[in-house]
Amino acid sequence: MKTPILFALLILVPVVAAAQAPPPQAPLATPARMTPPPATPPPPPPKREGTAEFAFVGTTGNASTQTMGVSGSVIFRPDLWVITNKAAFVRNESEGLLTAESFAYLFRSERILTERLGAFGEYAYFRDEFAGVLHRNSVLGGVSFKLADTARQLFFVDGGLGYLNEQRLIGPDISTATYAWGAGYRVKISETAEFSDDFRFTGGFDDAGGWRIYENAALTARLTTLFSLKLGFTVRYEHEPVPGFETTDTTTAIALVAKF
Repeated sequence: MKTPILFALLILVPVVAAAQAPPPQAPLATPARMTPPPATPPPPPPKREGTAEFAFVGTTGNASTQTMGVSGSVIFRPDLWVITNKAAFVRNESEGLLTAESFAYLFRSERILTERLGAFGEYAYFRDEFAGVLHRNSVLGGVSFKLADTARQLFFVDGGLGYLNEQRLIGPDISTATYAWGAGYRVKISETAEFSDDFRFTGGFDDAGGWRIYENAALTARLTTLFSLKLGFTVRYEHEPVPGFETTDTTTAIALVAKF
């Protein structure tokens, strides 16, 4: 009796298992490769725009201090050109004594060659006796290239050759041909907030150690269609400063910005 029973089990087990198994399913179709949508191009910029910034901090009583900062920019965009003027002034008094004062000006003219490539020339002036600089005049010419340019962000790099003349309070003045490279980044965080960062490295051909760095980062939040609040941080570093002065100057400011 064992042999027929074993034979029957050998036949029934596969049949029952086949009956209980789920019906075969058709193989899933391989999803088509999704191509990311193209980045949204930025809207055309206005032909003319400008900003004016003002910051003031004052204390009286046990300590008497006054800090004032004003700056502004005007940008014109005639056909295939971008012409920029910027100026900034900072002044600080403590107990009736002047403790900091600086002035900076920049003129830049850029010719648009393609959607991403441009050629520029610029002139910059800087004065800060508290850093040992009586007058600094520099010119630079080069090319700029946009690595990313969308409605949300802009990222560009530039580089060029120029000349720098710096008159100092102490020690010999500087007069040298220069080379420079830099980068700029803008990102729209939200409909009312934007972050920007500009970086520039400048070196001199006469002295390998006479290089300097400038960086300015800012976070801007729009309050109304006209006014915004801006938090800015600026770093100026000179590898070989005027004798007796520090290598690094930093400025932190909260300013009210009017855009027109």
